[in-house]
Amino acid sequence: SGEFAPDGSEVRKSGTSRTSRNAWCAEESCYGDPVVQGVVRRMGDLVGIPQENSEFLQILHYQVGEFYKSHHDLIEYQRERPTGVRVLTFFLYLSGVEEGGGTLFNALNITVTPRKGRALVWPSVFNDRPHDTDQRTKHEALPVEAGDKYAANAWFHQYDFKKAFWNNCH
Repeated sequence: SGEFAPDGSEVRKSGTSRTSRNAWCAEESCYGDPVVQGVVRRMGDLVGIPQENSEFLQILHYQVGEFYKSHHDLIEYQRERPTGVRVLTFFLYLSGVEEGGGTLFNALNITVTPRKGRALVWPSVFNDRPHDTDQRTKHEALPVEAGDKYAANAWFHQYDFKKAFWNNCH
């Protein structure tokens, strides 16, 4: 990660792969909020994975021209960590976008248009091979052409992420 602004958001960096801003909902004032707790609990219920296995929500903001180039959510070094790998991504669109800003799944040739309230869930691995990366879910955030895009995502791990996080073993 990089530098953080006083409000907890990551300082925007011009880069070649990602130009959006993000903030983590890891502080008690955010994570402990009853609305946030309800959203995270509902996400866990929908995917059948305990909320303890999810990372803290990452809130995203894309302005005109901003993007995140093709990438995969699985982080290789986590194979050897107590959390295990990210098995699922739960992505929430918090706003619509006037133009552009879709999520493109490269290998599947599917683009999902941002719409407020829309949720996407995709695997990082195979059910029967949880250490094998499912390359079909490599994806990118296409550039926003008009408007602002707000979204949130949570990644669900094989094992308890929160305990590992609090013990600095993530």
